[in-house]
Amino acid sequence: MLEPYHFASTAPLRDEGVIEFATEDLDTYPRLHDTIRDFADAAGRSGTLDGVSFRYDNYRQLLQLLNRLQKGLLREETDNIRFRLKYGDDGLPWNPLSTLFETVGGRGVSEYILHRYFTTFLQPIVQPNGQIVGYECLLRPLPEQAPFRPSELFEKARKIGQHSFLDREARHAAIRMSSAHLPAGVKRFVNFLPSSLYSMESCLKGTFDAIRETGTDPADVVFEVAETERLDHPEIMNIFDHYRVQGIRLAVDDIVSGYSTAEMIDRLKPDYVKLDRKWVNGCHQDPDKQRHIENLLERASRFHGVVLAEGVEREQEWDWLRRAGVPLLQGYLFGLAAPVPASGLRSLSKI
Repeated sequence: MLEPYHFASTAPLRDEGVIEFATEDLDTYPRLHDTIRDFADAAGRSGTLDGVSFRYDNYRQLLQLLNRLQKGLLREETDNIRFRLKYGDDGLPWNPLSTLFETVGGRGVSEYILHRYFTTFLQPIVQPNGQIVGYECLLRPLPEQAPFRPSELFEKARKIGQHSFLDREARHAAIRMSSAHLPAGVKRFVNFLPSSLYSMESCLKGTFDAIRETGTDPADVVFEVAETERLDHPEIMNIFDHYRVQGIRLAVDDIVSGYSTAEMIDRLKPDYVKLDRKWVNGCHQDPDKQRHIENLLERASRFHGVVLAEGVEREQEWDWLRRAGVPLLQGYLFGLAAPVPASGLRSLSKI
């Protein structure tokens, strides 16, 4: 089992368990009791009303309950309620219920996940000659919803342990969207958080099911480790191996939290190494950045890894990267992220 390992880590909530509640406030208890009882009855379950608890069989049941409580109770009431989660015989410490509630753009995080108030945009990835060979799948707000920054949504979900659920829903949405719009042979880069996987078997099964059900060739899928992740946990290699056995490719950023670039690349041997925009910005006129890029190309070549430069915004940068031998490029110069694949690239003088 993978123990969560993430910056300022909060353990991900699990798909099955028991959530227990308690309060000493005599005014709050009846509302809490009635809310849990009504929810349990509607779900066809009998809640244990000895301090109030609810056994959930899947994460959507848990999110539905949290969403009901967040909307139905006042903030001062949630401050008076404690909760804890139990997985088997293991009970976690008691905490204020309010610590499970975060909002983004006026909505609860659990509501975003439960109702999938987000979609997937696609940004082209090209060869040096401008030929589109793949797309990165990026989480974006639905057009009719209030705007939000994806990084904020993920950070707040992580803070309350719901990053596993959000990461999974976003990953599955990306697989479905890309399969609907992209032909076979076109790579689709999908972000994922290894730290959100508390169990490889249960957490990855849905992903493999989504790939199979959409008819997507696993060889067209590239799972990209988010740059905020730490990769020095021993189980990370097992996760990578598990994906590779299924035929899925893997990508990592060349700047990863808590790990040196050279050591990480040598250890994991990813199929793709993403060159961070930090090194791309102004690379055509910066010898230090040029040396870093050349060293990365040489190191990746030892295990046949493909370097992908992201954040390319100037033709001068593109020209230097092309001449340096960087095989894949991504950035505003070649196309913005959009809800449908780019039909073609805007004119570039040197293509």
